Amino acid sequence: MGEKKTMANILIPEEFKRLQQSLQSLIDKDPAEAVEEARSIPSDAKIEGISLSGLKAGILIDAGSRTNNREAITEGIELFREMLQKYPDRPEFHYNLANGLVSLADQEPYKDTEWYLTTSDLRTEARTHFKTAVSLEGSESIASVAFTNLGNALLRIHRWVEAYDSYVSALKQDLTNGVASTGAARVLLRCIKRSIGDREILLSVAARHLELAQKHPNRIKELAGLQAFEELSKLLEKPLKGGQMPDLTYASAYETFVASHRLMLSPTIEGLDISLKRWDSLVFQSLSEPVGAPHGVPSLFAMFNVMKADFLLVRYLAFQALNGELPDSGSYSDTLDYAVYGVKPATLALAQRACMDVLDKIAVATAEYFGLTRKDVYFATFWFEKKKGQPLTWNPELSAHIKQGNTGIVALAELSLDLGEKGFLHEKKDYRHASTHQFTVLHDLGCEPSRPSVYVNHCGVHSFESILIESLQLTRAALLYFVDMVRIGESQKKARLGKSVPIFVPGHHFIRGEDEGTTEDSEKS
Repeated sequence: MGEKKTMANILIPEEFKRLQQSLQSLIDKDPAEAVEEARSIPSDAKIEGISLSGLKAGILIDAGSRTNNREAITEGIELFREMLQKYPDRPEFHYNLANGLVSLADQEPYKDTEWYLTTSDLRTEARTHFKTAVSLEGSESIASVAFTNLGNALLRIHRWVEAYDSYVSALKQDLTNGVASTGAARVLLRCIKRSIGDREILLSVAARHLELAQKHPNRIKELAGLQAFEELSKLLEKPLKGGQMPDLTYASAYETFVASHRLMLSPTIEGLDISLKRWDSLVFQSLSEPVGAPHGVPSLFAMFNVMKADFLLVRYLAFQALNGELPDSGSYSDTLDYAVYGVKPATLALAQRACMDVLDKIAVATAEYFGLTRKDVYFATFWFEKKKGQPLTWNPELSAHIKQGNTGIVALAELSLDLGEKGFLHEKKDYRHASTHQFTVLHDLGCEPSRPSVYVNHCGVHSFESILIESLQLTRAALLYFVDMVRIGESQKKARLGKSVPIFVPGHHFIRGEDEGTTEDSEKS
């Protein structure tokens, strides 16, 4: 449920507040009238020096959305664009513009998977503005609602793992944000419905989110309006009972790091169960092959083993670089610009780069799974056909699977758009390229070089550490989407194959005598 109240809570005169409250109340009573009232406000009007342009634009978007008035929404968007031309560092303008772009995309009715293509530019730009809104200085008043609406936008395109992370980020900013709490609960209930993860743990976490939202019911009305509150009431009244959350009392520092950042490679996306010896338990539940398939284990198992191991190594390297002391026998020259050199910053850069490299492997493994013919496969260019001057189209070899309802492909494809030049994740890809083909230098104070070079990229070490954590979360999400894509693909494939032969793929550690168990612990294919 979107947080459609577009005006930020900033210090404003009482007369302005009264006008704002009057117009927002009118949206609930008569949104068409609210549009006309907003249009009657001169764009250059002010109250005690405060411009009414933002209020006007916000009401046009909110009321226009309620009445499916595309023209009103577009008017509001253009006003916010004009304001951002003058004030590019105002986070509330980015937030409000993002809401307008999402609203405009929603005016395009969803009929089939072509919707993702026709609305991609609007939605990609919206997500970029949501992320910008929470990144700029002075975003404290809107950070929680911006993270929430980013989560809503991601959930709409089946990126449920990232949506959950966004809702949790929103709650870190404001625990009373019931829209974020219910959003997080909806993601977990979605997992339960699709038999993804440990049901009891997910129920327990979802119940906690709903209990938090139930403590602040009026906050939902304040953030999202009466209509949203009424729609969420059924969820708030839902009785949920789950098992006990896994006990982390005796967790190691590494396990605590993994749990706190939700980096476990498990289908249970929240709640690390350290009682398990191998708690990174994400695997394929099954693969189906026709009678007469070649002898041997399908190569997809080997591919996923490699991707999984890559991620687990990168995660551990990141933990060591962020929390531990790394041996360093090197002697370095100081560049007199507060740069930090040595094994630790090198490990940070290496880990971030390796995270992004896993994405290309996901694209290659997808091509293998669907038996595609392309030789050069890259995550950035695999999912769509992009021809200059032509509308975006699906990769023709994936189109049929997408139209049949494989939402895992959609999630990965949409993620690739956000890694593009205009996407909100592009910085992560840029740093990967910079540390691979040029040089990345980190600074513990500022990020200005002693002498600039076009071949050297500079970043504050604390900012880069945050980018690394986000890159780990992103790669984990992509791996979960990949496994979900295979799960959906298998359900579709079995209906086409007819007769198939079950085989057993034993656990690697069991075969090597490292774990006790039987073939019952293995994966069926």
